[in-house]
Amino acid sequence: MKRYLTLIVVSIIILGSVLSGCSQVGDNGQPPQAEASRKDVLGPGKRVVFGFYTDSGTKAKDSVTNNIKLLDEVAFFWYSFEENGKLKRVGNVDLSLKEATQKGGAKAYALIHNMGVDQFDSQLAHQVLANQAIRGDLIKNLVALTIEENWDGVAIDIEKIPPDDRNNYSTFINELHSALKVKDKVLNVSIAAKYQDVPTDLWSGAFDYAAIGKAADQVVLMTYEEHGLSTTQGPIASQGWVNRVINFTIDKIPRDKIVMGLPVYASNWASNKPTVPTYLSYAKAMELAMKNDVRILYDETQQVPHFTFTEAGVRHEIYLENVRSLTAKLDIAKKNQLHGVAIWKLGIEDPTLWTDVLKDYGSHQ
Repeated sequence: MKRYLTLIVVSIIILGSVLSGCSQVGDNGQPPQAEASRKDVLGPGKRVVFGFYTDSGTKAKDSVTNNIKLLDEVAFFWYSFEENGKLKRVGNVDLSLKEATQKGGAKAYALIHNMGVDQFDSQLAHQVLANQAIRGDLIKNLVALTIEENWDGVAIDIEKIPPDDRNNYSTFINELHSALKVKDKVLNVSIAAKYQDVPTDLWSGAFDYAAIGKAADQVVLMTYEEHGLSTTQGPIASQGWVNRVINFTIDKIPRDKIVMGLPVYASNWASNKPTVPTYLSYAKAMELAMKNDVRILYDETQQVPHFTFTEAGVRHEIYLENVRSLTAKLDIAKKNQLHGVAIWKLGIEDPTLWTDVLKDYGSHQ
């Protein structure tokens, strides 16, 4: 979620109320009675529609509530952690929305990230992951959170991890999974997309696909930001690129654990800021096309919609995702028999995503 988050998290209201590092509760040393929350979304034959929820106003809430029957899982972008392993709230935590999601039949996950004011915090990730004791405290606190607030599981979105912490991160995921499974909780992990493994890469090197795929219950493959912050203009996720990423991944991670990312946003590349795109909702992109009276073109080969216009001497090139391109991406998930798809992010999508693309896909119908 990605380099895109560096542009949206500035708007998140930091509440700063720290959740104390409490120990696990209710652990009587006995195995769980049943895997009610896990078995509903895990295992061969399960196909899930997963959505990321961020604090982006009423449209995000409307997207969850209006489409709850098509959503199998929702991860709420509300939590981070400190250097000592304690958790903190960094979003507008609304547990009533979480409860409504669960009552609607979808699983709700507490999403934990290392996003700072304007970027992912590499140093924070290192300090916690590289210290066995602190890493253990973070795990205890995550398990306690799921019990105290009745989450169905945890979604981990730690990014920009130093490459030297590759093994530490894999160990963390393995240890966290073991602790959550005892409590019948799901572990969902988001990882950067890549089509080759370069362990020294600053963005994706820390993600050992095989190790993570072995440990996690679900792996969200962030198949977007092929072009984004710090790159020049181009598709958010072209068909060729997505196929290369999937072909690489299915050799490392079981297909029934892979949840393929679906981007539903648009990128506005301006000629005066060639490597800093503005991120737009689908509705805003369509508004710009109408305002400037331009036709939306479609690249048949790469399955990418795009258009250009010039305003005040600045050339704008817009790449977006619509029902046609998202259907093509869903076809990749179906063809490769993946576990499901993950929407980044709820509330900014083309409304026909629900009526024309995903209506017959997920397990929760």
